[in-house]
Amino acid sequence: MRSGFNLLMAIFIILLLAGASVLTLKYTSISAKHFANSYIKEQAEIFSQSVLETTILKIEGTDRSTECLTLFSLDSADGKFTADVNISKYYLYGDDYDSAIGTNCNSVKKRIQTEESNGYVLINITVQTNSSNNKIGDYISPVRIVTRSLQRP
Repeated sequence: MRSGFNLLMAIFIILLLAGASVLTLKYTSISAKHFANSYIKEQAEIFSQSVLETTILKIEGTDRSTECLTLFSLDSADGKFTADVNISKYYLYGDDYDSAIGTNCNSVKKRIQTEESNGYVLINITVQTNSSNNKIGDYISPVRIVTRSLQRP
């Protein structure tokens, strides 16, 4: 009778340890996914800032009297993210309104009331994870970050 009781106790302890190990593995999996998602989101925010600076450089390098930079896309070097950039408004004051931007930008230029705001642009940036990248895959939740900024190039 005594050995039968010890066998049941041993089986109960093995089941208890197995249950505890399953819970530990589940918690570890959830924790790893959380850290991976946080890391990818942080990378997307940093990439968004980089795209904003690149956009300002592109605007400065573009002759606005001949062409108007409004829409373009960028991909990150590692292929994890894609960014869609929309320059929706060029804010120009007084004489600069007609001379600094050619006729290509008629749909996006806006006359402003104060000289201090002359030359600003309204930039909308949408950064998304590239799901076809094998480093992203199905394990990481999709990230979409939208940034709106008023900048002076």
